[in-house]
Amino acid sequence: MRRDLIFIHSAGKQGGDDGSSRFLARLEAALDGQFRIVAPEMPTPERPDVELWLREIDRVVSNSKSDVRPGAVLAGHSLRGSTILQYLGRNREIYRDDNWLSAAFSISAPFWGLKDWEVTDFALSAPEIAALQGLKDLYFCHSADDRIVPAEHQDAYTDHFPHAGCIRLRSAGHLLSDGDADDLIEKIAAFA
Repeated sequence: MRRDLIFIHSAGKQGGDDGSSRFLARLEAALDGQFRIVAPEMPTPERPDVELWLREIDRVVSNSKSDVRPGAVLAGHSLRGSTILQYLGRNREIYRDDNWLSAAFSISAPFWGLKDWEVTDFALSAPEIAALQGLKDLYFCHSADDRIVPAEHQDAYTDHFPHAGCIRLRSAGHLLSDGDADDLIEKIAAFA
């Protein structure tokens, strides 16, 4: 039985060349059946509502927990890369008590609180940051040429979570639809 890769897409319009769509297609092709990929359409992608998104992530995770073997991988792209961190910070039992989660990947995620990125609703709280210190297989991935969310956001995350893995791509941009995403894909595949 395959493990789940739960992929939470970026904010904004999805489909075609928009949002996380091409990156998701790239993941599906590269992972070629190694995971059961669960990629729900998140509600109101063009109107960020963190509480609504957290409820939807919880629904997807709860459904996945009943369907497959332990060891799922949770990945979030862009704004949703920070949202999955909020979710995990509020739901420690997923990775501490029942070991359902094997790894989490926050991809091209903004670190809310940096200059010009001060949005309290999306920022990790002190208790969430403390809770995430216990997540052993946590990875932050960013491309050096990301023009939407600069790579210093990844640096801020790794300053707060020195135990986390850091995957720095060279030429994948923000959407990771082209360029060198191989290091990220290989790291995800290692948890299959």
